[in-house]
Amino acid sequence: MIRSLFPVLITGVFISCAVPTEDETNYSAINSSLPDLNWEDGIEIVTWNIENFPKAGQQTIDSVAIILKILNADIYCLQEISSESEFMQLAERLDGYNIVYSTVTEYLNLAILYRSGSITLRNQTNLFSDYSYEFASRPPLRTEMTFLGDKSIDFTLINLHLKCCNNGFNRRVASAELLYSYLLESSAAGVVNQIVVGDWNDDISDNPSLNSFTIFLNDTLNFSFMTWDLANAESDVFDSYPGYPSFIDHILISSDLFDEAGSGDVQTMRLGDYISNYDELISDHRPVVWRFKP
Repeated sequence: MIRSLFPVLITGVFISCAVPTEDETNYSAINSSLPDLNWEDGIEIVTWNIENFPKAGQQTIDSVAIILKILNADIYCLQEISSESEFMQLAERLDGYNIVYSTVTEYLNLAILYRSGSITLRNQTNLFSDYSYEFASRPPLRTEMTFLGDKSIDFTLINLHLKCCNNGFNRRVASAELLYSYLLESSAAGVVNQIVVGDWNDDISDNPSLNSFTIFLNDTLNFSFMTWDLANAESDVFDSYPGYPSFIDHILISSDLFDEAGSGDVQTMRLGDYISNYDELISDHRPVVWRFKP
């Protein structure tokens, strides 16, 4: 079951952004140099594991609210939400965004925030509910959306969080094979513009024998990781998981978006450059964003 939530209504009108707390005001002032990601006539998709949200309670909620407002992206795909009620506190602070929240995840939830003025939600579901082991009890969250820019585009967006440690490699390989077959079958059935984002929990730059996602990497006719260049960079300065360091948060697209890929860019948001206690306060992952124009 997935719950699609819209900004809370009181007496028939949308709640505006809450009056900033003292902590939020101070945090905003410190980080006024955070970039605005919004592109005119473009789509910005951010994937971000927000580690056991909220890991530092109200201070994390306040901080993440400010970050999302300043980054100003169209879509945020979030992983590792520990508290639904506290996540809803965050969502109520984000005026102009709607929510898709998965309620079938057994551990560490998934959500998508999308800007209501530029994106419409056409459908939503969870995938692979019968494969809880392979997907670490976190069935991927699938949405069908339409971008409402000057050049509109329909697309399918899947948010996932794959298995990490212990026997994680075999489970990631199994989940990748299931996902690969599903995406090909969907494409054959007429589904277009498929985008898969999230915490894939492995680096696509590993040798083939140790690579969880070889099945995708071997099919360059149908799929491409937009994060390929960042994951294979000589320097680890833009790794999405700096503590290891490694690049494990990825964005995969289907071939019908290859032309759009050439019009955009992919970035790792080094939020620790702006927030001195970022790891302790917010997350051990950095957000990754793909921006493109239809």
